[in-house]
Amino acid sequence: MKNAIIVFFSIALLYFQFGFSQTIDTPYTVGTWQGFRTAAISYTFDDNCPNQLGIAVPMFNEYGFKLTLFTTPTSSAGWAPNWTGLQNASAQGHEIASHTITHNHITGMKDSVQDVEFGNSQLEINTHIPGMQCVTLAYPFCETGNNSIVRKYYFAARICSNSIEGKTPGNFLAISSNICGTQGLNTVTALKARDNAAVTAKGWCVYLIHGINGNESGAWSPISADTIRASLEYLKANPDKFWVETFGNVAKYIRERNSVSIRETSQTDTSFAISVIDTMDNAIFNYPITIRRPLPSAWIAAEVKQGDRSVDVQIIEISSIKYIMFDAIPDSGDVAIKKSDITNVSKSDNLFPTRPNLFQNFPNPFNPSTTIKYELSFPAEVTLKVYNLFGQELETIASGYQKAGEYRYIWQPVNVASGIYFYQLQAGQFTDTRKLILLR
Repeated sequence: MKNAIIVFFSIALLYFQFGFSQTIDTPYTVGTWQGFRTAAISYTFDDNCPNQLGIAVPMFNEYGFKLTLFTTPTSSAGWAPNWTGLQNASAQGHEIASHTITHNHITGMKDSVQDVEFGNSQLEINTHIPGMQCVTLAYPFCETGNNSIVRKYYFAARICSNSIEGKTPGNFLAISSNICGTQGLNTVTALKARDNAAVTAKGWCVYLIHGINGNESGAWSPISADTIRASLEYLKANPDKFWVETFGNVAKYIRERNSVSIRETSQTDTSFAISVIDTMDNAIFNYPITIRRPLPSAWIAAEVKQGDRSVDVQIIEISSIKYIMFDAIPDSGDVAIKKSDITNVSKSDNLFPTRPNLFQNFPNPFNPSTTIKYELSFPAEVTLKVYNLFGQELETIASGYQKAGEYRYIWQPVNVASGIYFYQLQAGQFTDTRKLILLR
């Protein structure tokens, strides 16, 4: 009896740590990574180095990628946090996460002190970044803490063992990262090689970056902005292979993917209904996972809704077989799949559809007006908005349901001062942000 109890609790612990699929009805499948891409890539930045906000965030916005800023809420790591800049980055979809409160060594630290380091850091970040949850941690000097204490505040934590994680980390509180800069990967060739290693492993590559360009006194292991840009160019040029997302969102996706249940609850000649549920805390684990199923032979295309919300859907053709592919958030309502006559078919051997595209405005810089162009590869509810550097909305340029196609809008701001602004396209669950410059 005692052995049986031990086995039961061992299984329960594994279930809590990793999550496992409950039931996925045939013929549905869930992507290992969002969009059925081959590998996940996350860029993480430590220590509040100034060029992270001044250089990295605008660069990632330009490419439509999101990054993670592991922030120390004090100046212990060298620089005090720029809360205005961090608020702006958060409003643009970047993750602001914890690097403890004082950036001290964890090794040998008393449990009571660790509790203060982990808990107070989370509290400070959540207080200064309203509307965001700080749920991930990077250990200073890569020294791990007491897991039972860490788990009170965070569901994922980063170390630096310079390896590629598999599709499910063995320990979510010790996720590997790869050091970049003068103390690690410091060339475009080296970064591409690590990206491709993630493809081979069908795994997750996390990059660890501190200083940028070597002009921040005291910043550890700097890397040039040009090297970062070239690495982003490579990832952008291979969208079928690489899913670039924040550290926290990739970890959320893994946990949800591993615990999701997909049940087909009804079926007719023209529709299906499925439930998409998981065993995770919905307050934290609310990231969309990618689902697909073969398109019925009598259907040309499909439309998808989850609850009352329209969902982006693609018809993907792989080896002459057509599939319906879409994203759904577990525990956010039943999914209805209905036959449609409007289609956008993407042929792919890598199971990745054509995505919307937000272009750089032209001219830029501009005065008095500029043209903003974007493409939709599916019909969707769309908003196109302009924000200032503080994340405050200035103007809604476009709003409403739009069909697939190309759209152009001329923005001629009134009573807006010279400066840097951001325009953001939201089309269903797709979001992209770019920078524009107004010169009066």
